[in-house]
Amino acid sequence: MLHPWLYTETARNGLGIPCEDRRHVVGIENSGAGIVSILLAGFALMGIGGGNIIESGTHSLCQHYAEGFPGILSMLI
Repeated sequence: MLHPWLYTETARNGLGIPCEDRRHVVGIENSGAGIVSILLAGFALMGIGGGNIIESGTHSLCQHYAEGFPGILSMLI
């Protein structure tokens, strides 16, 4: 499982986004483990097809879901 710390540290140190602003970060994941990690990190979540989201039963945890990047982009715009 990906650790939520990876997401929070990447946002804070890599992108300069303070922890208190983490709700302004959108995490895009295609795996059940990634879905759980993004939620635990406190980020907004978008699931994308191609991984195991449906099979892992984490589809219902996704705030938004699309089969590919065109769908993700249309939700972000």
